[in-house]
Amino acid sequence: MVQATVIGEEPGDAQYAYSERLGLDYTQEEEQSHLLNKETTSEDEDWSFMLDEGEDEGFSSEVSIIRYIGLGISIGLSFFAIKLLMTYLGHMHPMKRAAEKLYFNGTDYFAPTVILISLDGFRPDYLERNITPHLDALANEGIRAEYMNPVFPPSTFPNHWTLITGLYPEAHGIVDNSFYDPDMGLFEHTNQSVTSDHRWWKGEPIWLTSRINRQRTASIMWPGSNTHYNTPDYVIASNDSMRMKQRMQVTVDWLDLPYNTRPQMITVYMPQLEQEGHREGSNKIDEYIKEVDAAIGYLTNELSIRNLNSHVHTVIVSDHGTVSTSQDKLIYIDDILPSYLLKYVQNTSPSSMLRFQPKLPEDVIQDIYQKLIHKTKNHHFSIYLKQDMPSRFHYRHSNRISPIQVIPDVGYIFTTHRMSSKEGDDVGYDNLADDMKTIFLAKGPKLSKVYKQGSILAPFVNVEVYGFMTELLNIDAAPNNGTIKTKFPVLYQPPL
Repeated sequence: MVQATVIGEEPGDAQYAYSERLGLDYTQEEEQSHLLNKETTSEDEDWSFMLDEGEDEGFSSEVSIIRYIGLGISIGLSFFAIKLLMTYLGHMHPMKRAAEKLYFNGTDYFAPTVILISLDGFRPDYLERNITPHLDALANEGIRAEYMNPVFPPSTFPNHWTLITGLYPEAHGIVDNSFYDPDMGLFEHTNQSVTSDHRWWKGEPIWLTSRINRQRTASIMWPGSNTHYNTPDYVIASNDSMRMKQRMQVTVDWLDLPYNTRPQMITVYMPQLEQEGHREGSNKIDEYIKEVDAAIGYLTNELSIRNLNSHVHTVIVSDHGTVSTSQDKLIYIDDILPSYLLKYVQNTSPSSMLRFQPKLPEDVIQDIYQKLIHKTKNHHFSIYLKQDMPSRFHYRHSNRISPIQVIPDVGYIFTTHRMSSKEGDDVGYDNLADDMKTIFLAKGPKLSKVYKQGSILAPFVNVEVYGFMTELLNIDAAPNNGTIKTKFPVLYQPPL
């Protein structure tokens, strides 16, 4: 059995302050941009005091009038301040929900349990290849979305942090796999000594929400779980040699723990599909799809052996889709930018993302922008200044976002004549492009009470997954960008 790092003694021991969970590292720009969907209170905000002049001698004195007006205003402001404070602290000290009955599987009692599994780079059309019997069975016994949209940019780290916080990248701070922060420097997703600094990761992840509610949590290699602050109780660090079936075995081992040490929220990251796609293109994708499906089959079988298949909620998602690239879809950036501007480009290999050096002078930004905008009609890409990004991207309000955003047409990649050629799969395009769509499948006892088995949900954005999981766990969510407050809209449900 793989050993996990255990952090903390009790689920309620998470050390935090409310400001640290939701506001500690936010810049003034981000706070003023209202990035979180916080509820506002409007009732009881306006207080008025009517004085009938001349009829009551007690109010004829100007001093008395001023005194009573001042007293009334003070009372009103105090009441309003208390109400705002209660709203602000509502999540920190939530109203207690009704306790749910424990489930007895014949051996032990189980509280509500959720297993969230991410299949990196898994496209919805992979389910149409007739090679995923176990994923198909889970969807037929539960629910699935027609597809789920990732957030922009459709890259691994931004979307994994969105899935467990319900926030857009401009709000949670992980704006790309690699980016620059003016105060902290360079974030590089492959550098664990950097990613372990909790200050990069804003918002409240699901495992912190769970721990606040005295639930134990666990994670296998989920991006952001390797920090030194407010992490899951059990953590398996990144390890590419750990196969998918092994990850499922660790998951069921955690479910075999005694009641008072067993995690209720488990996140599992499976990157092999995307990793191999980048290396080898689509030729061997079927092989890895079959391995993914076999791992899911192993998990569902182990749950069935433990009489937990109808109790545990299993949620399977992906972070983004992938698209094949080819030699006829290369954008040579050195044909567009002159050498004096090319030096500001950071790309060292072909990529769908065009990255620039940090702290560009304003005149350089404008020069690059003008050179690129002049070429957009002939070079299969769109370009925006950060402040002009279309609102649907939710990608303006962070000092970590590059001042110039260049988005290639799907399948095109940026390169130079000096870089080696590249064919394979790539990501990072428009997040609403068909090739970037992701999957959402779920099964569990609460879902069977709300949806018919085999129901197909209307498409939605992955900011909704966090709130969905808090409902399965019967806990209150932190402020987030999700908008679906009740059940997901259903496109199709099987006949009776």
